Amino acid sequence: MKQFSIVLRSPLPPEQAWARVLDLRAHDRLIPFTRITSGLAGAHELRPGHSFTACTMLGRVGFDDVMTVESITPPNGRSPGTARIVKSGRLVLGSIDLNVAAHDGGSTIRWSQDFALGRLWRPLRWAAGLVAPVFYRTVLRRLLRG
Repeated sequence: MKQFSIVLRSPLPPEQAWARVLDLRAHDRLIPFTRITSGLAGAHELRPGHSFTACTMLGRVGFDDVMTVESITPPNGRSPGTARIVKSGRLVLGSIDLNVAAHDGGSTIRWSQDFALGRLWRPLRWAAGLVAPVFYRTVLRRLLRG
């Protein structure tokens, strides 16, 4: 399992950064080759137990990334927002821990992820582990821009 963390700073207040990062409708629009096929929701609709599936397709080849919100507490004033999302698909496994806190008139977003791909040839898993942090950083920046 590959572990990585991404820390970004945003001029957005924590509540707005939180809403953008966890808006599954924006994920559906902004993540290349991927569509949310079930559980599409805005950040304010997410609750523990909410499941959603992102289907990534390149031509005829694709996979489902099945995720469940395990815990979620939006930011509130000076208290940071935290969420834990567990990935339980056939191919993509692991978990995401999100923390959004106030910082110098904006916010700090910390995305920590355990990332594993099952059922793939070892070199492909290794390559995906190298690409994943770059991909997630790019997606998070796009989400924060709106």
